[in-house]
Amino acid sequence: MTPRNRSLEVRYRWVSMAIVLAFSLLFAVGLGLYVLDPGSRGAVLALNGGLVLLMASPALRILVATAERIRLRDTPFILMTLAVIVELGIVFWRADR
Repeated sequence: MTPRNRSLEVRYRWVSMAIVLAFSLLFAVGLGLYVLDPGSRGAVLALNGGLVLLMASPALRILVATAERIRLRDTPFILMTLAVIVELGIVFWRADR
């Protein structure tokens, strides 16, 4: 494995660990609030926030990959990943309606 590939894998690992930690904390807080007061606004917000964060993790990995490729000036990969990011943005925008 080249140092550049290793650097990207280290970034992926850190992003994945941060997302899982944040998801776990939000979900645990949401579950705790739900046990104390089912249906409370705080519980619903924490649970939904955790789930949205978990679902957004693939998009964050794409952003990390794009940032790495911009740093390496890999134009074809940048154009393809930007197309994927635009498509994901359209999907998120349409899903909100």
